[in-house]
Amino acid sequence: MGNTGRSVDDLLQHIVDWGERLDRVMGGLSWEDFSQSELHRLAASKCIEAIGEASGNLRKFHPDFARNHPELSFEQAYRARNRLSHGYDSIEWSVVWTTARRYVPELVARARGLLADGR
Repeated sequence: MGNTGRSVDDLLQHIVDWGERLDRVMGGLSWEDFSQSELHRLAASKCIEAIGEASGNLRKFHPDFARNHPELSFEQAYRARNRLSHGYDSIEWSVVWTTARRYVPELVARARGLLADGR
């Protein structure tokens, strides 16, 4: 267990949980609906931030695990978190859309697989 008090499994589960929330937020939304709905954009960005935070904690407190699983793209997830948190005044919603639709589902599926396999 790292300094966060959270194990690798706990952090992977956070990624899965927030990914599932994101999936519920995005539902069957079209780009047009998403781009016009402040509520959905804000909820999606929060989910992506939380996934990025868990990814950053995996990198920071469990570096061997992160290094052994480059396919999980923890670095990119953490950068997305930082961009949303610190660049809040210039968010590109098309990037959030693509992240939510393409990249997060891949990360969540891989994290879910590791949890199911007992890593």
